[in-house]
Amino acid sequence: TTVAFRYDGGTVCCVDSRASMGSFVGSGATEKIIPLSATVLGTMAGSAADCVAWLRLLSAQSKLVELETGAPLTASQAARTLGALLRDRRGERHGVGTMLFDAESLFYVDGDGYALEGDAFAVGSGSPYAYPALEAGRGDASSTSEAAAVARRAVETAAIRDAFSGNFVNTCVAEKGAPGWRRLSRGRSGVGLRLGGAKR
Repeated sequence: TTVAFRYDGGTVCCVDSRASMGSFVGSGATEKIIPLSATVLGTMAGSAADCVAWLRLLSAQSKLVELETGAPLTASQAARTLGALLRDRRGERHGVGTMLFDAESLFYVDGDGYALEGDAFAVGSGSPYAYPALEAGRGDASSTSEAAAVARRAVETAAIRDAFSGNFVNTCVAEKGAPGWRRLSRGRSGVGLRLGGAKR
């Protein structure tokens, strides 16, 4: 489960670390936030192999642009670039469900190359459970700490109800006026710890 939303100070993102293999949990320590540059982050949902391959290619293209122009791709430029690459391969059924964001914008790009700009997204198997928690809290989040708490609560809500969400919770933010994104926290889900310690 991956969630991201925009607030007054920038864009915050929170993800879990559980990855599935069909009907089984394949890994509990998957890194679902992938840096494209010092200012842009991407998230991973869908096919891990497809997402990592395309985001690595996008990161390389961003670096080339930075070497030529002095600045890496913005999230908007990265979303348009990835969308164009995937549209050229439409029909090959790439399992990509990625969010791209910086301090100024947030985009969702799917495997068919559709790039959608928005204020909030939840992607992954737990997204139907994360969305209500996200929508209930994000309107009141004005500071970075409040936004991070809302995003984390959305992911932890999904972890309770979705068997394929959970383990570690990773939160990052891209703040307006800051030189780049930063990690706010990474640790085991409090929900997972409480459930794991419950008497049966």
